[in-house]
Amino acid sequence: MTISSWGGLAPIFGVAYGTGKYACDRLAAEMAIELKPFNVASISLWPGIVGTEQFHQLADDNLEDNESNLGVAAIADKFNWETPLFVGRVIAALCNDSALMRRTGKVQIVAELAANYGIVDEYQYLPVSLRSLRFLLAQGLPMIKSKAKFIPDLRVPWWILVLTVLKSPKI
Repeated sequence: MTISSWGGLAPIFGVAYGTGKYACDRLAAEMAIELKPFNVASISLWPGIVGTEQFHQLADDNLEDNESNLGVAAIADKFNWETPLFVGRVIAALCNDSALMRRTGKVQIVAELAANYGIVDEYQYLPVSLRSLRFLLAQGLPMIKSKAKFIPDLRVPWWILVLTVLKSPKI
């Protein structure tokens, strides 16, 4: 299992971060092909915004006005953060999933797995996927974040994200 992120598809924290995350996704996909005959799963796991010590420090340093950097703007108000324990609970559930092999070679989003497994964080909170309409609308219209719980947790299909929001390599 690799720990990757949305940074493999969209510029967040710079070239090194994005390239590293894309490499994690590709590594998991390639390993899945080679390990499948041995019944070994290889997954690229995408947490959302994880409230690590570093992210808490960034948010506490009053970076709200840095909206030109998508990564910093997304963490500044601590909206929809995932805790490290939440991510760990999802990893534990994933490892105990009897149908794990059906996920091999694919990106798995922590919040979506948590919803599937019925997992919440230590505060009884279930963050939504970063492709959820609830997250995307609140990020796009910050004034509605306090009312985000009233927005349906509908997941935007990948193809719409790829065509509209996410950048792909130019061929």
